[in-house]
Amino acid sequence: MKKVLATLTLAMVSFTAFAAEHGGEHAVDMTALWKNFGYRVIVFVVLVAIIVKLAKKPLLNFLDKRTADIEKAIADANDAAEYAKAELTNYEIKMEGFEKDLETMKEKSLKAAEAEKELILEDAARQIEKLQAFAENAIASETKKATVTLKREAVLAAIEAAEAKLGSKLDEATQKKLLEQYIKKMEVAG
Repeated sequence: MKKVLATLTLAMVSFTAFAAEHGGEHAVDMTALWKNFGYRVIVFVVLVAIIVKLAKKPLLNFLDKRTADIEKAIADANDAAEYAKAELTNYEIKMEGFEKDLETMKEKSLKAAEAEKELILEDAARQIEKLQAFAENAIASETKKATVTLKREAVLAAIEAAEAKLGSKLDEATQKKLLEQYIKKMEVAG
């Protein structure tokens, strides 16, 4: 308000000096000009005073509210920036942890695969040994069966040859007795 009054006073002084310098026969009625100017200044001052009186409080409230909003927005932005930094740090820590976990999982997987490979190889070796033992047993069993069969056929052939020499057939009990004796001899011999 003081600035407005100082500006108006300065303008009136300048206007008076200008009018006094350029006066003369074309001079206008300075009193009427001053009166008119004075009324305009009074109306302007009253209008400004009314506007200031009516608009000061809402304008100050608006400016205070706007200042508070801006301060709150700045504080929120700072909080968001701090939160973002904290989240970024957390994610970086988690990523480091994930990378370590990934390396650990990779090493464990490799060890598990190696262990599984060893187990498979050991199982395959056991299966080969079992199959080999089974085959050897089967061969031994078949050899034994073949031997018994050959012995039996040899005995039967010997009996037939003996019957042919004797000219008569032996009864069943005698054949069985001869067969058993011959098998015992073969077992002792072979």
